[in-house]
Amino acid sequence: MDFMKPKFIGSLTAAVVMSTLGAPLTGNAQQVEPDDTNLSPVANADRPDAGTATADGDSGLSTQTAAVQESPAAADELESFRVLPHALDQKSAATLYVRNIPVLTFLGEDEATAQGGQLIAVSSHAEPIGLTDESVAQDPVWRATAIASRLHQLSEEDSGADAIAVRWNSDDSTYEIMAEGETLVAVGNGVMLPDTTQDPAQDALQAANRMRRLLGGAEPLSASDIEGRPAPQPRARQVAASNVQSRTEGIASWYGPGFHGNRSASGEVFNQNALTAAHRTLPFGTVVRVVNLNNGRDVVVRINDRGPYTGGRIIDLSRGAAQEIGLTQSGVGRVRVEVLETP
Repeated sequence: MDFMKPKFIGSLTAAVVMSTLGAPLTGNAQQVEPDDTNLSPVANADRPDAGTATADGDSGLSTQTAAVQESPAAADELESFRVLPHALDQKSAATLYVRNIPVLTFLGEDEATAQGGQLIAVSSHAEPIGLTDESVAQDPVWRATAIASRLHQLSEEDSGADAIAVRWNSDDSTYEIMAEGETLVAVGNGVMLPDTTQDPAQDALQAANRMRRLLGGAEPLSASDIEGRPAPQPRARQVAASNVQSRTEGIASWYGPGFHGNRSASGEVFNQNALTAAHRTLPFGTVVRVVNLNNGRDVVVRINDRGPYTGGRIIDLSRGAAQEIGLTQSGVGRVRVEVLETP
């Protein structure tokens, strides 16, 4: 990722604030709240209570917090860029806070060894910490700290907040948050909005808007401001429920970036954004409705590939189809597959 460039982390420093969290954290990252009971006054003098973030990234900020956003001196007193290590879905994770508002959560690949960690205050004015690209790529705390350091730098620039943007990277099929024309972070694959929408486009947009607001009160972006955003894929035509030929329940998974542009088993070029799926036995061209039993969302897809062959899964959705039913973040989920039409 571009955020691993030396210019982004060259002046990185992390001052550990002694505030250990003991409560276990499970489920979604929005449950994570910083515990500042024993914070050093240098790192967190006169800290106001946190507001509650809304779906569009705004929050019910206290009067004191609002004043801090307009006063660089007050912001410095609060040590406004902080990283909180924690566990998420039994994996190591870290959430980046700006002005006490959660902005991004980074999920690691390793099993969590502790439920909570020490709150880390991040500054851009100290001796650099030696980091390798590998450590940044694998450790969620370092990834979050590198982004925090870059945001700290932007907060000191007059146009820093306005420089935050979102674009679609068609090469990697990811939504990227930009800073002054360079990639700050790609959303997806373990990087998400703390109160995730399960939609990478919305996660990227809302996270960028929180950064823009908290770094300098810049106007929020809208979906139309996402550079290069692909047009939404049209839904497959709906079929009356009376035409359901069979129903099966089981585990669904999804696949995408590594197969995008390759030939599928049917001979079609696989498009991860199209509404298609792989099934072990259904004829190519079969139209099925897939219902996520965890949230009730459904999508109609066409079978054009073979699989999955592991884990007792009954269907493998394209990334576009998985996004429709909120399955991309969890990776797998229990679904009902309804066969609507066979060729």
